[in-house]
Amino acid sequence: MKADATTPGSMPGQVAARSSIGPVRLAATMAAATVAATSSGEAVLLGVLLGLAAADIGSAVVAVAALLALAARWGSTSLDAIAGAQAVLGLGGAVGPAAAAAATWCAAAALVVAAPAGWPAVAFGAAAALGAAGPAPGGPVDVVVRVGATAVGVALALVAGSVLPRRPAQVVGIVLATAALGLAVAS
Repeated sequence: MKADATTPGSMPGQVAARSSIGPVRLAATMAAATVAATSSGEAVLLGVLLGLAAADIGSAVVAVAALLALAARWGSTSLDAIAGAQAVLGLGGAVGPAAAAAATWCAAAALVVAAPAGWPAVAFGAAAALGAAGPAPGGPVDVVVRVGATAVGVALALVAGSVLPRRPAQVVGIVLATAALGLAVAS
């Protein structure tokens, strides 16, 4: 019998489980989502975890570049320090010089656009929200804003990951992440 061209190794009539991402990708996805949601650890570590979750070099490059742009914008690779700065100064996408705020939005957009399909997109969306709104709640309004930003980031990443063609989306993601890095350094 001839194997189905869309699912290597499958027999005709068989449907591969598209939601199965394997244990390494699942672990990386869970770790990246946790790091982004708690804002604990290093930006580069989060970028590497997102790359492992995506299992794709294009998405990995976008993730690392976008997170390096956030680190340059806030002056630290520590996600704890970035969260602290946002807790004191305000939402990353709303404070600072215009170039710094624009860098934040470009980095968040890069992460959303380059998100892969499926569960890993949740981690990409959470990372995008981390940069734009931060995870450190101050009062009830801050909690609503930050939870809302995470929900929007995750929803957009899930849609982008399942609708956008991968390679063109990754090219756009790389352009956005590069713009974010340039804006962050210039601010």
